[in-house]
Amino acid sequence: MADTIKCPNCGSNLTLNADTQKLECPNCGSAFNTDELESITVKELEEPVPAEPGAAAPAETAETEQVQPESDPGQTEFICNSCGAKLVTDSHTAATFCAFCGSPALVGKRLTEEFKPQYMIPFKYSRQSAEEAFINWAGKGKWTPFGFVSKKNVAKMTGLYVPFWLFNIKGTIDAKGTGDKITYRGNEQITESFEFERHANVTWANVPLDGETRIDDSLMEAIEPFYFQSLIPYDYRYLPGFYADRYDQSPQDLSGRATKRGLDGIDKALKDSLKGNYDRYKITENQSRIDSMEANYALLPVWFLSYKYRNKFYYFTMNGQTGEVAGTIPVSPVKKMMFFFIVLAILAVITRFVLGIIMRGFWG
Repeated sequence: MADTIKCPNCGSNLTLNADTQKLECPNCGSAFNTDELESITVKELEEPVPAEPGAAAPAETAETEQVQPESDPGQTEFICNSCGAKLVTDSHTAATFCAFCGSPALVGKRLTEEFKPQYMIPFKYSRQSAEEAFINWAGKGKWTPFGFVSKKNVAKMTGLYVPFWLFNIKGTIDAKGTGDKITYRGNEQITESFEFERHANVTWANVPLDGETRIDDSLMEAIEPFYFQSLIPYDYRYLPGFYADRYDQSPQDLSGRATKRGLDGIDKALKDSLKGNYDRYKITENQSRIDSMEANYALLPVWFLSYKYRNKFYYFTMNGQTGEVAGTIPVSPVKKMMFFFIVLAILAVITRFVLGIIMRGFWG
């Protein structure tokens, strides 16, 4: 059964306002801090009450019933008892809301046992902020297609809690080599050579790797960093009004990527320590290594928009905590063609002007 968080005053579904960090009621206008609702229990309907044709169900019965369609065991169908709409999500969706009437619902039973996150970072940027960021970002594209920044595209933007594994990595720097220091005495170059050794223990906390195969890893890395001092224990009260996915990649599946990021960090730390002491250096022996890794499961906030242009999909993402954006803007062949003809026309005018000057000089 799907759970929702109800307004204590009127019974309507509450949604999280990322700007105020409060759960707000769209019906009566009430607003609550999450801790104010700690004693309020969510309701579950034992039997759904179908909506009358053309009429919405009362606010106190605006729940959703979870039904497993026989045709595809990997999908789940939700029947919204507020407006009667039928919604289908795949097996990874952990929270959803009705796309027709906007009634939010939490699929709390999907975030249990091994799929229940340990931590989360709540959204800090609202939908309005995300839409403004997308418009500004898309508007900077020199070849952005006409009409690309439209209400139709922006309306598809989704606030998504992306499943991440946060790796705590411990490693050891163990390297030897030679380094040169170069000085000058007048015009004479003096080179002093030294042998060096580097031994140190290094640690990295909360290295984020998304556990969702459907999302481009490079996009998630492009909107880093997340500020993990704002990490809190998982709290379902921050989910209403947003989507959430559960992971389909385990820490073991991501161990290769985590190891590479750890080794890259070791390599950078080693080279940074050498650059500050030598003008040039050569590493002759390197036994640096990763000693241990452990991972915690967390939900991190991302605004996500996918759009199709000329049979190709493009993606825009925005860090829901920091506002950092990333993505690829499609190129308009019409704009490029227009630019070509404008340049051609300008060149024709310049050529005609220069020829006119030459001819006047020739004829004196």
